[in-house]
Amino acid sequence: MLLFMENQPIGACYVFPGQGSQFVGMGKYIYNKYESAKEIFHTGNKILKADLKFNITDLMFDGSEETLRETKYCQSAILLNNLAYFSVLNQKIDCVLTLGHSIGEYSALVASEALSLEDGIKLVRTRAELMRDCIPTEKAEEGTSHMAAVLTDNLNPIYLINKDGKKCSAIKLINEVCEESSLYTGVDKGIVQIAIINSSSQIVISGDNNTVIRAVKHLKEKKIKKVVYLKVEGPFHSKLMKPAAEGMEKALENIKINEPKIQYISNSTGNFIHDPDKIKESLVKQIYETVRWKQSLETAIKMATKEGFKYFIESGSGEKQYKLLNRDYKPQNEGLEVLVTKDYI
Repeated sequence: MLLFMENQPIGACYVFPGQGSQFVGMGKYIYNKYESAKEIFHTGNKILKADLKFNITDLMFDGSEETLRETKYCQSAILLNNLAYFSVLNQKIDCVLTLGHSIGEYSALVASEALSLEDGIKLVRTRAELMRDCIPTEKAEEGTSHMAAVLTDNLNPIYLINKDGKKCSAIKLINEVCEESSLYTGVDKGIVQIAIINSSSQIVISGDNNTVIRAVKHLKEKKIKKVVYLKVEGPFHSKLMKPAAEGMEKALENIKINEPKIQYISNSTGNFIHDPDKIKESLVKQIYETVRWKQSLETAIKMATKEGFKYFIESGSGEKQYKLLNRDYKPQNEGLEVLVTKDYI
């Protein structure tokens, strides 16, 4: 059933989720119900089977949660699942703008026709392998991780005390703590940095396990509302991923990227990119630099206001982006409407 506004299908901004949206059973319902979704999954199976030695859908639909969580599998699974949802949703709701969270950015590029499905599948597989090779061999300390979500009441107001005893914004304080925690030498040497800015109340830090632990301790001492270690394999979106970015730069040399036919917002800039070479640069930087998700969503909302459309929809499993938009963006943006994905599947 198409949504209509003045006898025309409405347009929506498609938001593609990233790592953390995976779970066993993802995509199984739409695989069985929609031929367009089945075709996406079959294409993925065909391309990936030579490397994996099994169908990725077997793991997605009926596999182990622990195995699916591994970087080498979950990135490909998320791409295929996001695009399978898109193949169904886009028949009902016009896509007028795309953006994707971290690995979700590749889904946005395929949806905008800047990247072919086949090349997207190959690139994501390469990206996952390169990032896996950068994961430290030494396991993280029990109960901790290489990444942690820092939850605050707001990143903008002045309400926290920095190292000089002065009031400062939470974002500035978190950055200071990361810099201070990275100054140690010898056996305590390591780095930690801001990896993802999700919203006005949530950012993620990433780095060496010992240094992330140190930063978490300091942040709790500074009365940060809450810090939660993330269940991830490695220090994603940190400088420790630089070798993966270098490998990705080489891989992209053989990939054709077109100018997007649908507006697309980059993670690394938080803004629109149209030039294919700039898109490639952005995909390289995205691996080891901060994901500017807050800025990206604000850019999308600003365009929606200007162009006269108000609908956003998450194209993928779970409700991570749906909940984020409703919690941290809708209250400040009158008229913003976040559609419930399952209502159109």
